[in-house]
Amino acid sequence: MIRHLFMFCIFIVAIGNANAETSGPLLFDTHDMLELTMPVDFNSLCKPRETPDCDYTPTVFEYVDANGTQQSLPISIRRRDGWRAMEANCQVPTIFVRFSPEDTIGTPFEGQSTLALTSHCGKGISTDPDRSRPLPDEFESYVSNEYLGYRLYNLVTDVSLRVRFVKITYADPVDPRRSFTRNGFFAEHFEDLAKRLGAQLLPEDGFDSTNLDLEAADQLALFNFMVGNTDWSIENQQNVFLLRFPDGKDVPVIYDLDMSGLVNAHYASPAPDTPVKKVRHRYYLGYCHPDTDWDALFAKFSALEEDIMKMVIETPGLGRGDRRESGVYLDTFFDNLDSKESRKTRITTRCKPMPAMPGT
Repeated sequence: MIRHLFMFCIFIVAIGNANAETSGPLLFDTHDMLELTMPVDFNSLCKPRETPDCDYTPTVFEYVDANGTQQSLPISIRRRDGWRAMEANCQVPTIFVRFSPEDTIGTPFEGQSTLALTSHCGKGISTDPDRSRPLPDEFESYVSNEYLGYRLYNLVTDVSLRVRFVKITYADPVDPRRSFTRNGFFAEHFEDLAKRLGAQLLPEDGFDSTNLDLEAADQLALFNFMVGNTDWSIENQQNVFLLRFPDGKDVPVIYDLDMSGLVNAHYASPAPDTPVKKVRHRYYLGYCHPDTDWDALFAKFSALEEDIMKMVIETPGLGRGDRRESGVYLDTFFDNLDSKESRKTRITTRCKPMPAMPGT
């Protein structure tokens, strides 16, 4: 079996350190690691929950270009909203990075206007009393596994956000001794994905079950089951946004996977309306509808098994133990697909009713 070969290979495959950006590809045209330095005082950044109309703070990205020359790109940054944006939870929040088009010409960021940057969290309160306080390497594995989750969804569908792995040095503007370097990744902006695919980004209240692409919804639900994610909802657009295509169909797109079992962050917990107690315990949250072609859906994911396991091995920032742990976790998903009984008891009979539209 492919996954058993994976378990053998996991001990002999090593990932070399990626080089700094030395060639011309644009940001999402390559998966090579990008190395950056960003001067920042996180304490000075506006907090969205306290100030809803938070403004951006100017800073720069410093990097080495294709000619080996040090470059400085003006940018501005702002905390993203959500759990990781709160200072009490994370040392380094998720942020938005904004660019001026004229500044990006000739840089890896050419054509970008706004990007989401995810880095390590750095602290937080565990929701699992059985887990001790995580070490710095564990925080780094969270970033790499969340990045892996995005890449895995790229394998499932082209209607997904592109990502780029980055090693970023956060330079303290006042005290250089407090500077530190961590892993992170950029994720494509929602509007850029819509533009790239010729679709329309729907507003947060734009859900209409009659327009929903049910095949895409089933696909997204099984993917979330695979990575152990219950922190999502299509109808509420919770960590999901909708793209309307010219045929009138609305396709859901997932983002923010840090609460998934694949990432297995110490602060993560399952959705409160599910019966599972730990994020590593999977629970299917897809819709019930008569048009579901379960055999085709399961066959599609089974056909991706080799590529999925290969991507686990190749993902930067994951140590040998991390790759083994993530590989074993994904391996149990394919065990479920191999068993007709497991598919029935854990997936096909667990679906939930389609949400009724207002007035119906």
